[in-house]
Amino acid sequence: MLRAALELADAGWRVIPLNGKKPFILGWMQEATTDPATIRDWWTSNEYNVGAVIPDNHVVIDIDPHNGGSLEALEELAGVKMPPTMTIKSGRGDGSMHLHYLRPFPKTTKVRMPVGIDVLTSAQVVMPPSIHPDTGKPYRWGADVPVARLPIEVISLIRPKPYTPRRGRRAVNISGLISYVRRQPKGQRHDAYHWAVRRAVEQSAPERQIRKLIEAAEDLGFTPQEARRVVDSVRKASA
Repeated sequence: MLRAALELADAGWRVIPLNGKKPFILGWMQEATTDPATIRDWWTSNEYNVGAVIPDNHVVIDIDPHNGGSLEALEELAGVKMPPTMTIKSGRGDGSMHLHYLRPFPKTTKVRMPVGIDVLTSAQVVMPPSIHPDTGKPYRWGADVPVARLPIEVISLIRPKPYTPRRGRRAVNISGLISYVRRQPKGQRHDAYHWAVRRAVEQSAPERQIRKLIEAAEDLGFTPQEARRVVDSVRKASA
């Protein structure tokens, strides 16, 4: 594991020790390093698994058959064959894998991906020859090929669509949705707020009314960040 970590660091990967699949230290995004002395210190006393921060110029397509994902489903949706690229095969042994491609733009979305497929950037991933904690089998490299460019058909799937309110429609009033959210008892507030946000976005409610809906959620115990995150998520999914 130490040798693998040093080789990755020498190639420019910022590495981090893992317990199973989870980082051993807090603040791993900041602590991940290419420094050989630090890496030797981490791995000298323990055979930690090897993790690494996804490089800034990579986007990872995470295929997870355990949750219904398959490469075939992505290719069918995109209508294109995925080009060979740098691949890491999970030690789970069920076909799970990370496909590394050149990152085409800073922000990505997974909302249009098939079930069981994630899109990863600015994240930590498990690297070979780490041992899967459930199966005891190692993670493995795929074929020795360079990191490829994504097909334009897949780029269109992972590019976030900017939210643009629809114009030219009748005036929208979501005061009923706001009152509905405020009336919810404990245990139902989370689902009710999500439902109300979906209805408001479907009606292209203006931002001033969305802010009132967010304020209603805050009165029920949501933080401003949580309430806004629900709105942003619904807008992305409906784009």
